[in-house]
Parts: sequence; C-alpha cells; structure tokens
Amino acid sequence: MNIRQVIPVACTYGAMLAGFGSMLASAAGHFVPAAQLIMISMILDGLDGSLARKLKATSAFGAELDTFVDFSSFGLAPAFLAYEAVLHRFGFWGFIIAAAIILSGASRLARFRIVDPYRGQRGYLGLPITVNAGWISLSVFVAFSGVLEQDWLTLQSGPVAAFVWGVAIALCALEVSHIHYAKPTKDPVVQIVCIPLTMLLFANNVHIAALSAITMLCYGFIFAFISPMTHRRDFVEVAEDEEEDHPVSLK
Repeated sequence: MNIRQVIPVACTYGAMLAGFGSMLASAAGHFVPAAQLIMISMILDGLDGSLARKLKATSAFGAELDTFVDFSSFGLAPAFLAYEAVLHRFGFWGFIIAAAIILSGASRLARFRIVDPYRGQRGYLGLPITVNAGWISLSVFVAFSGVLEQDWLTLQSGPVAAFVWGVAIALCALEVSHIHYAKPTKDPVVQIVCIPLTMLLFANNVHIAALSAITMLCYGFIFAFISPMTHRRDFVEVAEDEEEDHPVSLK
C-alpha cells in the first residue's frame, strides 16, 4: 500500500469503526448516538471512494474492504439498532423485519460484487443498502431525540410506525430488485448538502437536528421511489456491454 492509499483506507476503517460503535451504543440503549454513528459511517464511506479516485489511489484491497464496511455499517448496524430500539417489542415479526434488513443487504452486496465491474460508478442494479440504513437510523433518531411530544408520533404503534416500517420493508425489496439507480454521491451537490446535514444531527438545538434528519429522510424516500424514473441508462448500458463480453457473469 502506497502513501496515497493510506488516506482513503483510513476513511474506510473509520467508517467500519463507526458502524461498530453504533452497535455498541445500541446494545447500551443509546439509540440517538447509535443513529448518528451510522450516518457518520455513511459520510466516511462516501468520502473514501471519492478521495481514492482524486488521489489516483484506487486498489482492489480498498474495493473489497469497502464491501465489509457496507455490510457491517449499513446492514448489521441498522438492523441491530432497529431491533434494540423498537422491533424487539413486535416479537416474532420484529425479528423477521430485522432479518429482512440483514439478508436483503447481504444479497444486494453479493450481487453487486458479481455483476458490476465498475463498482457502482455507472449506477446500481437494485437500491444501495445505504438508503435503508439511513431511513432506519434517521427515523430512530427523530423518534428518540425528544422533539416529538405527541403520543401517536412513535415507531412502536400507530400510523407513523406502520409507515416507517412499511417503507423499510419496501426498501429491502428494492435492494434485491432489478431496478436501476444512479450513484447518488456521483453528484458533488449531494455530498456538499448531505455532509452539513449530517453534522447538524449533532446540533445542540434538537429541533434543528430533527429538521436535518427529516430533510434527509425525504431525500432518501425520493431517491428510492422516484429517481429510478429519471435515472435508468448508465447501469443498463454497462450491463448490456458486459453481457456481450461475459454472458454468464450477469445471469
């Protein structure tokens, strides 16, 4: 590993440790910090690839390491957070939802490693698991931040709970679908906006922090359910080109 590769790999390791820290916080019942750490991991995970490309420091090692971060920070950590914070109250069905989050994420990443030689640079086949990780962690953040005083605004029962967990299940299905998505961090505007919004989750003013979380929740919802209507060509072209050269690898 050369000196230029150290910086992006350090970001990747930081993202992995943030995901591990999130699971420790969830186990201790500190759900707000657990959600914040998942979002920090997401920012670091987005930066490592961008830095590697700008520094001309991409490597097979970094690409493989990134997959382990994705599964631990955006598959296991949000499922554990969801289960410890809320889903354990649902009994068997809570376990099923948590298991779906993990298994859909693992399946999505396994397929990603097989069918995409461009590592997401020209779009994704299936929803990136970071979207569901963000949906779950930000929903838990808002619910446990103390900003919502109404009894019906809860993740445990009622219309809000049904909506949040219904969307989470739908996102699991989209992860293993054949719907094509653009790479969100390919647009510099996304990083420019999302990094400050994530930092605002640590604001002393809980209303500002909750507003930031709700803004990112809206973006994730739009990206998952609306953006495929306008971003379909990049990965389709890659898949078609690869299928001509390697017809078996994309089946």
